[in-house]
Amino acid sequence: MQVEKITDHRKPKVDILPIEPKDIEKYWPLAEFMIREALRFSGQFATASDIKAALEDAEMQLFLAFGHEGDNLNKVFAVAVTRITDLERLRQLEGIICTGTKRELWQDKMANMMEIFAKQAECDRICMLMRPGWSKVMKQFGWKMKHVEMVKEIHHG
Repeated sequence: MQVEKITDHRKPKVDILPIEPKDIEKYWPLAEFMIREALRFSGQFATASDIKAALEDAEMQLFLAFGHEGDNLNKVFAVAVTRITDLERLRQLEGIICTGTKRELWQDKMANMMEIFAKQAECDRICMLMRPGWSKVMKQFGWKMKHVEMVKEIHHG
């Protein structure tokens, strides 16, 4: 007798969960690896511990794309970290980390959540720091490329 693998055929469902500062410790194990990897690829502008401390102090915000797809039940598909910056003439929500897998399952909801959160925080705009490939994805949500970030590491000593 052959045993067939049972596959979950429910429609994939992923929701974006904003994590409150008081809950960072509880959810950190779900986000830490992706945050650590994103920092490694972005030049280590901070450590994962630095990000965690800023999240706990409400200086930054954490969002998880959480849900299921097929056999991937109760999975974190993506994480995003933002901060609010008050400039001279406007307030902006800045996305400093956004990384994950199966982007098609969460990209629209994440973009929508950023807008909702920015409005609730009385921000005038959203500015995301992202890799070049994201520019194609974000255009469908009404985003425009305003600047290109150029980086040169300065080595001391």
